[in-house]
Amino acid sequence: MDTSKERIKNNSDIDDEYLCPICFHLLWKPVECQNCQRLFCKICIDKCLKEKPNVCPLCQHYQEKRCSPVFYALLCKFKIECENKQNGCKDILLYESLEKHQQEQCQYQMKICRGCQKNILKKDLEQHEQNCGEIKIECKRCNLVYKQKEKHEQLDCLMNMLDRSNKKTESLEKLVENLQQSVQKLEAAMDLHLLTGLSLSVVHDVSLSSLISAWNTIYDFPYSHKTTVEELRALRSQCKKHIIVGAIQGSSSMILKIAAIGPSEILSLDSSLNQPTKFGNVHWYLTQSKSFGFAPSSTTINCQSADNGEKDNSENRLSWHLDGQGGYRAGAVKGLNSNDEWRKIIMTEKHY
Repeated sequence: MDTSKERIKNNSDIDDEYLCPICFHLLWKPVECQNCQRLFCKICIDKCLKEKPNVCPLCQHYQEKRCSPVFYALLCKFKIECENKQNGCKDILLYESLEKHQQEQCQYQMKICRGCQKNILKKDLEQHEQNCGEIKIECKRCNLVYKQKEKHEQLDCLMNMLDRSNKKTESLEKLVENLQQSVQKLEAAMDLHLLTGLSLSVVHDVSLSSLISAWNTIYDFPYSHKTTVEELRALRSQCKKHIIVGAIQGSSSMILKIAAIGPSEILSLDSSLNQPTKFGNVHWYLTQSKSFGFAPSSTTINCQSADNGEKDNSENRLSWHLDGQGGYRAGAVKGLNSNDEWRKIIMTEKHY
């Protein structure tokens, strides 16, 4: 803050004690050195201390002390000319009012035009910027930013709005494309998760709604239907890499009560009686004139015709007759040879 003696009214009788020994101006927001009891402008002594910490310019040992309220009251009696006097300001301010006037209130302080960047008196700035051709304006309709001196015709505005609309459309199309790709990746991840989960063991209560986006049902008959080896072999041509074999209870149900997954080559097996093939953690068998099905790999298959194992993992076994009968079992539920409520299901991937 410039508080030089020339700006102070009646400055002929100012004692040196009111002047900063560093800048020699009227003390501004003073602080005192406790050691030598001399006052300095706060900003002046801070600059000195930054170069030489704790060193007083007068006594070499600086320890800051607050300025006496009595002395500060004497400072407040001084009247000072506004620093913008050369620009036309004639105001003379009390010490305490000076800073606010010069920084906020004075109409003769210089401001920079937002357009041409010229220094303009604050009192003239609004009028100047209304006429300055370099001022930038944003159209509220099309959001185009243009200089005040430039023309912005209605046709230009409409063309800009159309261009922005096209860009938004392109952006939305790109967003939709990215979302579709993300969905495909997510579906692939879900499929992989499902394949991994089903491959580990026999599962229960799997919702078809979680499968239909990635799997096709290629075999759906009631348990009373007499499944044949030829039917199963013929399905192989419709299959991708894997198949899901399971059973549903109820004509309108969408829940696989029991299911397992394996490679589609299961449909080409030619298993000897009670000699299954292990895929993952599941034993699979397709024995001509006997039965088709699966059981956990930790168990043994007990087929006379179909698997009627009881002692271990009864609920994790599925077996269909291939000897001219319907049925036979879905988990622990057996004797389904003539049952029309339970359904035999085989599914395969849509994509591979």
